[in-house]
Amino acid sequence: MNSISDYKKRVSKQKNVESATVKHAKHSIKTFFRHSPSFEEVFLNNDEVKVPVQIVSDAKIPTVKTILMEPDYTIKAGHIIKRSNNETWLCLSDDPNDVYVSGKIERCNFDLKWIDQDGAIQIFPSILYFNARSNFGTEEDKVMNLPAGRRQIVVSKHVETQSIQRDTRFIIGSEAFKVIDTDFMSDDGLVNLSLQSDQIDPVKDNIELGIADYHKLSKYELLILNDNPLSLSINQSARINVRVMRNGSEISDPQIVYSSLNPDLVSVDIQGIVIIHESGEVVITVSAYGIEKQLNIYVAPTIHYDYVATIDGANEIYLNRESTYVASFFNNGIKISDESSFSLTNLDGTPTILASISSQDPIANTCVVKANSIRKLGTVILHVKNANGLSSGQKEIKIKSLI
Repeated sequence: MNSISDYKKRVSKQKNVESATVKHAKHSIKTFFRHSPSFEEVFLNNDEVKVPVQIVSDAKIPTVKTILMEPDYTIKAGHIIKRSNNETWLCLSDDPNDVYVSGKIERCNFDLKWIDQDGAIQIFPSILYFNARSNFGTEEDKVMNLPAGRRQIVVSKHVETQSIQRDTRFIIGSEAFKVIDTDFMSDDGLVNLSLQSDQIDPVKDNIELGIADYHKLSKYELLILNDNPLSLSINQSARINVRVMRNGSEISDPQIVYSSLNPDLVSVDIQGIVIIHESGEVVITVSAYGIEKQLNIYVAPTIHYDYVATIDGANEIYLNRESTYVASFFNNGIKISDESSFSLTNLDGTPTILASISSQDPIANTCVVKANSIRKLGTVILHVKNANGLSSGQKEIKIKSLI
């Protein structure tokens, strides 16, 4: 048991030493990594954050270089490198170790374009070999000559590139070529295509755009079904209703991108739900399959309504006498025209017998109140409201005796 325990301790100690060594090596490399004349920052796979690397030239083949990643960064075969001079490079192989990752990269010299099975245009940076291809095995100066009328293309392995089948056609320069062999297995992260010359078909091929079998391109339509411009209130919710057609038929689950030119005012989520933050005008852009359309949205400001009604007239009416009262209606302090309706109650809101309304004119907003002759004194409330009931007011009137 002691020998097993000692062995475990030795193994654990060795691992700790190795870990410390790796950590020290990473720290040392990081300290001087960015001071190298080979240092630069690049974009990987269309990411928006630059990655620190060193790119070392190969004197024999200028289009092939070695890339060294700063510790804790990685690269794999098939990754696309975008350099500051706008050159695009393809990683052909990677060689990781415990401290850093290195790789072999080659400059892309051809944009591979084709119409996929769904009728959409696909474009991928690639490496085109038109006379000889280097063999990057143990002998880097060894080359493989391609037969006349043949081409070879290397491109990143993606769902789209793996869907390329035999007889798929490409335009290279002013010539047409078709795939005679596909290899998705030999190189990790890469697709190898063998091509053979083919005849240009001016009816089907678009030489100007460099896309073969252009007639297979799907025709898309993007329709915004909302009113344009779309008027909303600040407390209202809405959704952008979109229909995408392909060759006259509606796509059941289209890929749509929504964006707002002023998201602080009105934003929109990935489902097309409009989120209103402030009132104003904004433009929403809707994009799908290379088509872009705009929806103008107007958000009305919140309007505060402050309705008030007043009643002018005498504060007292003597028994068996009459008095005329005039109502006025206001909205936010501004007098407005409206129809009126008067009523009388006791102080507690119950019907009163102390007085009655002998007449009223809803257009002139007037009424005549008569104190009854029952010799009962007290106070009544004269109420008034406008036609929609939003504006109301009241006035206390004392019923008094002549004596």
